[in-house]
Amino acid sequence: MKLIQLGLVGIYVWLLDISYVYFISPEYAYMGFIYRQHPSVVMIAISMFFIILPAIFIKKELDKPSELVFWILYFIVYIPVVWVPNYLFTLQPDFIYTNVLLFFCLLIIGNVNRLPAMKVNPPNVNLGLLKIIFVITLLNFFLYIFKVSGGISLKPPINSEDIYDKRMTFRTKLTPLAGYIIQWLAKVCNPLIVTIGLCKKKYIYVVIGLGLQYLLYTVNGLKSTLLSTGLLIIVFIAFRKKGRNFSILFCVSLCSLLGISIFLDFILDQAYLSNLFARRMIITPGLLTTYYVDFFSTHPKALLSYGIFEKFIDPVYDKSPPYIIGTEYFGRPEMAANANMFADAFANFGYIGFLVYTVILAAILWLYDSLTQNEKWQGVGIILFVVPAWCLADTALTTTFVTGGMVFTFVIMYLLLGSDLQKGDNR
Repeated sequence: MKLIQLGLVGIYVWLLDISYVYFISPEYAYMGFIYRQHPSVVMIAISMFFIILPAIFIKKELDKPSELVFWILYFIVYIPVVWVPNYLFTLQPDFIYTNVLLFFCLLIIGNVNRLPAMKVNPPNVNLGLLKIIFVITLLNFFLYIFKVSGGISLKPPINSEDIYDKRMTFRTKLTPLAGYIIQWLAKVCNPLIVTIGLCKKKYIYVVIGLGLQYLLYTVNGLKSTLLSTGLLIIVFIAFRKKGRNFSILFCVSLCSLLGISIFLDFILDQAYLSNLFARRMIITPGLLTTYYVDFFSTHPKALLSYGIFEKFIDPVYDKSPPYIIGTEYFGRPEMAANANMFADAFANFGYIGFLVYTVILAAILWLYDSLTQNEKWQGVGIILFVVPAWCLADTALTTTFVTGGMVFTFVIMYLLLGSDLQKGDNR
């Protein structure tokens, strides 16, 4: 089975290569997705060595949320980070160092499951009361968002111009509170409804959750609102057999998604699906991390001297790292080129930041693993963590913890542990 797994990883890289070279770069080179050269045999060999290495050491089964985080970061961050620089630069020591450290960081994350569970003493909470509080909170959140945005629109933004117009319109009306609420709805509340529906086989909940995500998309125009839910469903499908052979099934699902996208884009003479799935979900984290390492290797580190910390630390730059990268590599000062937790770690502290952020994440995952030991809620806890895990591939660790909804996911699982759940997983 291990050979099958490694073979599928090779197919995954091959499909990413086809997507980038033939669909993404020709269409989006102006956005930084450049194809300067065909990788040499040496570069391909070194990259594939680093790509295959983590999959050899980590088991293919999925029993705990920390293992889910490992596989999401492996496929959506690590592989693109190792592979994408081949299109942009010649072989450079900085990127070898990056690959080595990221490999060790993934090993740390992948072995959190070996730690003994913490003892957790949840409160005695009535499940019916939790449901009432959740529904009331959900309704109030949506009413506030619709009030701020100017009402409900059932027509989705389809083309790029409509999408960016929708985003800019929403941003002009956005209040700080609405910014947090719409993230919590998209990354915690609605995914919770979908997760409960899938795990407890109450499929009307799945329809409701997807419908609410669609409503949010018509308001904010963010594709991640829909893509994150799609990833949640993919993980659920791969997890169906109680996590057995999860990594193989997950890789098959991703390869199928990429393969179908390539086939349809070729037949229809377009790049829409490759843009939506390969570029937006997978390749972008690798590209941006490459630019982060390239820039902050030769410039001062940001040292968290922005955002909420700028009151305590003298600013190194007049803007945060995402806007620096947006300006330097994309020529767009208004662009926030958010990458992932590792890119953010490097921007602030260099290579030592990789290890520091990984240790912090490992401690967080250790606690969450302990919260999901109850067999009744284990599946829910794992699937619910898909979106926060993807946020780690899409933004900074600190942002994921608050704005990305990770802290609320912890609270939900803590309360569910103390609820008066009746016997049976499907009740």
